[in-house]
Amino acid sequence: MDDRHAALLLAGLALAGAGVRYALAPAAAPGDVRLAATDTPPPRHLRETARTAARLARPLLPGERIDLDHADVTEITRLPRVGPALAQRIVAWRDQHGPFGSLARFDSVPGVGPRLVESLRPYVKFSGQIPPPP
Repeated sequence: MDDRHAALLLAGLALAGAGVRYALAPAAAPGDVRLAATDTPPPRHLRETARTAARLARPLLPGERIDLDHADVTEITRLPRVGPALAQRIVAWRDQHGPFGSLARFDSVPGVGPRLVESLRPYVKFSGQIPPPP
């Protein structure tokens, strides 16, 4: 058998093996990704999550202040050194005790101390009225 016949025989065997493999293989290989072209928009909750993430990622602009008497958790989280857990505590305290009105009441929130109050001074404002004592 010469080289040409040997090459043809090997090519035929390889082709036959590929055919058998294709016939016996499942419809899609594990990990196979098929992208479907679709014109449908993403579900509503994904769009809302994307908007929330974009708002969280947006840093405060120069001179921009967050109103701690009315801001939601997402807005409060934009403040430096304030994470989601502290932002939730701030909103919970405000819901229970009323608006802050000033930085003087802000340090009553658990986890807020004098150093944090001073570091947030240029970034916060207060528009609510302090409720009268009972």
